[in-house]
Amino acid sequence: GGAMWPSRRELLIGVLLAAAGLAAWWSRLSVPPETARVPIAERTPDYVVDDLTALTMDALGRPQRRLATPRLRHFADDDSSEIETPQLVLLDDDTPPWQVRAERGWVLAGGSEVLLHGAVRAERASAPGIEPVIMTTSALLLLPDDDYGETDRFVEIESGDDWVTAVHGMQVWFGEDMRVRLFGRTRALLDVVETTAATDSDTSR
Repeated sequence: GGAMWPSRRELLIGVLLAAAGLAAWWSRLSVPPETARVPIAERTPDYVVDDLTALTMDALGRPQRRLATPRLRHFADDDSSEIETPQLVLLDDDTPPWQVRAERGWVLAGGSEVLLHGAVRAERASAPGIEPVIMTTSALLLLPDDDYGETDRFVEIESGDDWVTAVHGMQVWFGEDMRVRLFGRTRALLDVVETTAATDSDTSR
């Protein structure tokens, strides 16, 4: 409703302001998905699990995240796993869960990093005082233990009637007070007023 409009506007305006001046730092941080460690097609998995659902608990024994995949292939040489059409749910006691889906993914050793590829969609439902959010991109690196994700691909974020896009990706913190940093040229539609903001990704400070 209308009462939520100021906080939503402030969130998106903050996102636009955060995009300025961070491009050089982002270029040092970001690892293009093409160069990330992924299993080579010719490798043979040491085991395959079908119709897997895995639940991870936090230090206090509360459910923290759930992974579902119709097929997981594990590779012994680096203890990584390839997952088909994964669905990852990030659980939180105070807010609706984040549901993250992709066409395929890789879980690096220990599960501390999850690399998602192809039609990646992260979605959080609405709740009292919380707007719904949908993020779409083509690749996303997740650090589930930190409720953190990043991509250097084009990304679109929708919240209610508002949306914002960024050409060179984002950083996102999925916690109760969600934060986003966008990189590259950004465009936003806030309510009925369209604004544009451009940043030069080659500018260093």
